[in-house]
Amino acid sequence: MEAFLFSHPEIWPQRSCGLATEPGSMSQRSCVYFGARYVLGPVREAIHLVHGAVGCGYYGKMVRGTPAPLFSTDMREHEVIFGARQKLYKALVEAFALNPEARGAFVYITCVTGLIGEDALTVAEEVAQKIGKPVKVISCPGFSGSSQAKGHSVSYKALLELIKPLPKAKEPVVNLIGEYNVGGETKVLKDLLGQIGVKVHLSLTGEASWSRIETMSRARLNLLFCGTTAEDFCRAMKKAFGTPYMKVSFYGLKSIAASLRKIGAFFELPETLVEEVISHGEQQVLAKIFPWRRHFWGKKALIVLGAHRLGPQGKMLKELGCEVVAAASIFGKDNNHKEATEVTSIVTDNPGDHELEEALWVFKPDIVLTNAREQWRPVKLGVPVLSFPQPKDRGPYAGYVGMINFARDLYKCLNAPVWKLLNSSLL
Repeated sequence: MEAFLFSHPEIWPQRSCGLATEPGSMSQRSCVYFGARYVLGPVREAIHLVHGAVGCGYYGKMVRGTPAPLFSTDMREHEVIFGARQKLYKALVEAFALNPEARGAFVYITCVTGLIGEDALTVAEEVAQKIGKPVKVISCPGFSGSSQAKGHSVSYKALLELIKPLPKAKEPVVNLIGEYNVGGETKVLKDLLGQIGVKVHLSLTGEASWSRIETMSRARLNLLFCGTTAEDFCRAMKKAFGTPYMKVSFYGLKSIAASLRKIGAFFELPETLVEEVISHGEQQVLAKIFPWRRHFWGKKALIVLGAHRLGPQGKMLKELGCEVVAAASIFGKDNNHKEATEVTSIVTDNPGDHELEEALWVFKPDIVLTNAREQWRPVKLGVPVLSFPQPKDRGPYAGYVGMINFARDLYKCLNAPVWKLLNSSLL
């Protein structure tokens, strides 16, 4: 199979991360503005104002499957020609009047305001002086980067500016960096870390508020979950506030155990306590998933997700007995690809529609892990799909609870009655 693939490199070219989408290719990437909303959207105690056409407001309303509060200046043809400076000023003042409890505002610059060169910074300063609260301009026109990753970067830089220098907590306190609480992961992680005596100050940005972000320098350690941008943020926090960080993962039994032991060693927690939590958690998982494991053994999986998910989700699949035949990222960094090579030798970035379909024919996977936009192509070809981000009713995939949820959903996808209606695979 690999020999066939590499003798036909047009099927799945081995691309590195960070390259612009090839002209004429249909990409599954999102824009820079979407990346900014993905990071900042859940932040509470904040005004979120999209300065641009109403369509951008509609697009940014849903964040990780959940509606998020949002205002829009609803720019029309007149403002595109003559500018919308006064409209932006008025919208910000009205938004603060409607939300007096807000501690500040984020103003998102979209494609149209980026193209006309709207001076939003001056307006932000004027409103900040009038209201007495900070207004952060997030310059995220959709065209200003090759993917939504650029939006993550500008958002984390804005968040860094909110943090105030404070004394460190005396007890073990951590921040979760790059954890987005897609399916309720934050609660699971809080409970798990609590079992070894570690308290979570905030989850950035899965469960974060403006005031909690301002005080996150109190934490004695940052736990880095994913993304090069999040790691840049951790480095900047270490330089500015002396907060050390370590990379962790709570996806899969081996990763959970390794992370708990590293955290326990950092805070000099009793080894017996940490090992007891690990042993109890693993026993619960193995007892629950044991009846399902025979359905996973030898099954071939294809992963097409954000780069930070390739390694963690791939390792979970391997622990359950599946084979990861190939992996592709929609956006990401080369270090994410390096982690993915631990589970498969075939890794690429930003595959086009034709390449994905050809890959399905070549690899003939038993299941595909991919995003909501790309899930229907495999289904139409008779291949089960586990889509991400998962709906909240599925529950989180992190921690010991998450491992059980992941195995359950994998079992359901592989054994759904609908596949029995097909006499044979369409592939």
